[in-house]
Amino acid sequence: MELHKALKEIMDQKGVDMINNIQIINFLLDYQAFKEKPATKLILRDVINAGYGESILALQNVQGWQTKFKQYEHEFIDSCGYKEELAAYVFESIAYALGLNAGGNDEPAIKPSFNVDSFFDIPEVEVQQPANPQNSNRQTADPTDLYTIALSFYNEGKYQQAKGFIEKAINTQPNASILSHHLRLLGDIYMKMGDYEEAIKCYNECFTQKAKEERCTIDQLRESLKQHKVKGYENMMFCYFFCLYAAKRMNDAQWLQFVKPEARFGLMDAIRYCADNGINPVEDHFDIYFTDINMIQNLDYLYEDGTYAHENSSTKKAIAQIVLADTSAYEKSQGWTHGYIVPLKPAEGRFGSKNYSVSFINTEHLFKWSVDFLDLSFPHTHYTIDDINHWSEIEKIESEHYIKIQKYKDFPAFLAVKDFHIKMPLHYASQWFLPSIHCFKRIGHLPIRTFNFFWTSTQADEKNAVCFTGTKFMIERKNKEFLVLPIAVF
Repeated sequence: MELHKALKEIMDQKGVDMINNIQIINFLLDYQAFKEKPATKLILRDVINAGYGESILALQNVQGWQTKFKQYEHEFIDSCGYKEELAAYVFESIAYALGLNAGGNDEPAIKPSFNVDSFFDIPEVEVQQPANPQNSNRQTADPTDLYTIALSFYNEGKYQQAKGFIEKAINTQPNASILSHHLRLLGDIYMKMGDYEEAIKCYNECFTQKAKEERCTIDQLRESLKQHKVKGYENMMFCYFFCLYAAKRMNDAQWLQFVKPEARFGLMDAIRYCADNGINPVEDHFDIYFTDINMIQNLDYLYEDGTYAHENSSTKKAIAQIVLADTSAYEKSQGWTHGYIVPLKPAEGRFGSKNYSVSFINTEHLFKWSVDFLDLSFPHTHYTIDDINHWSEIEKIESEHYIKIQKYKDFPAFLAVKDFHIKMPLHYASQWFLPSIHCFKRIGHLPIRTFNFFWTSTQADEKNAVCFTGTKFMIERKNKEFLVLPIAVF
């Protein structure tokens, strides 16, 4: 029997006060009044619980009752978010049963909606009648009905209302019996609402339940999800990783490494994301910058803003390349354990400055090691060409980090490092220093292209110091002019 007719028959038999009694739903179940539209059962229950049944009952014999009646109807729809045509039908059914004739002489009917953005039609579900409804003390909501309504709200974009109904559906089930797709829907709702941590929790619970339902292990389910083989869960990995990325548990590079193959696979969510963000899934090159020191690869580029990239990009200014290498004992004691930062260009001098001995060859700036010939004492080392040629056989000590220059104007190469025009953007790296022979040997071949000589901080004797050609070491007069390449360690 239709709801409005069943309501009228029950009130005619048991009195109009039944509209205030939640037990009326049990009687309506006997009449199968919710068979056509299961959602009306939930709407009527909330109408009664919210006191609107009593308010409508009080409108009998009231002049102009229609205005107040419509106010109640719209207040309920706005506060509860039910599908408007269904809620209006329940209200008009109550008015019809009470004899208020809200719709004139016509019987109430569910009016078709013309709003293209309204609810999707709710699938009809056969309602199981309780064995003895008269003995039931409490009306329990059907989780299937609640899920159906929650899904409809979700599809319409009304996430807060959807969340309320799916939480009710989950709370009416024992923990061990909660259906995985209920947990999945709650996770999807949290994702749409921007609560990514809660979404991840729901998805994890969903995976556990799904594995039980599929009678497989978590590892087996994980592999099936990776291969998009679980029906209805084809986009599950995308949703899960998107939440991880949005919650900053993945960096940009890791996210793009995931989403681009998903788009190439044909997953619509991934394709839509790439389209919305201007990402070409089949593009060979894209600019990815990162700050995580653990992601650094050998010969990565360091940019002036302190970010890294595996490739040199024209969208930012690269200042140096990274050489991953074993660092010295002293450097390790300072926490510098990764390697060295090698600038893309050597130091520049000040044209015309009296503090420099500068000449220009191919626009490069050259510097003397020292102005005067002095045999500098320890921590300046003394390595001869014979020492260099038998490096693995000699005793050596690395002390250049302890060098202190008192009069920089007498040591142009060291002054060029002190005044190096490139500022160090990393707080965890050392300051720039003039590298020693030891440092250059750890670095190996320089990443920058040059055929010029570079001064080291290593002294040979009173008149000579050690320079590096990029492939080998040589002993040269201190008053010769060579390039200076400051180095930093991190």
